[in-house]
Amino acid sequence: MRVINKVSKLLFQIYISILSSIPTEIGIRLRYLAYRPLFKRVDGRFSIDSGVTILGFENIILGKNVTFMKSSYIYAHDGGILNIGDDFTINSNSQLGASFGKIVIGNRCAIASNCVLRASNHNFENSNIPFRNQGHTYGQIIIEDDIWISSNCVITANTKIGKSSIIGAGAVVTKDVEAYSVMGGVPAKLIRKRK
Repeated sequence: MRVINKVSKLLFQIYISILSSIPTEIGIRLRYLAYRPLFKRVDGRFSIDSGVTILGFENIILGKNVTFMKSSYIYAHDGGILNIGDDFTINSNSQLGASFGKIVIGNRCAIASNCVLRASNHNFENSNIPFRNQGHTYGQIIIEDDIWISSNCVITANTKIGKSSIIGAGAVVTKDVEAYSVMGGVPAKLIRKRK
């Protein structure tokens, strides 16, 4: 039985790998047809470009008009939860890492290229043990409606970004962001209010 499970997992990985590498509009359409039944729930159309890595389909909910651009990484395996609202885009080479944790993204949100949202962190409190052997702390990231996360940003676990906020390029968000805020810097600080 264990051998059958390993073989079926390997075949599934090969299937996904082949599908993810097909370029052009043909690849996007094939992925839509092949991936749709794999997700936990899909409320409308989605577009997945070539080179996108997805783990944990069964833990991902997609709203309407969701776009994953080239070479982005979408992780919700190992019990992670990823819930994406309507009218969402993630640009090239960005990561949604919900594994073991939870990421909830509202409606009308955009994440630019080279961003990392990760709902977990390495433990490192004991200096006598290599950090890689200390496990992880798991949490959640909440992104409310109408959020723009600019290029090269990092959003850490246990943070919430309030409605209609903008995270400036290169910012690192380590704590909650109030609604209608423009944030920038490392760690991210308020630049101004939008309202």
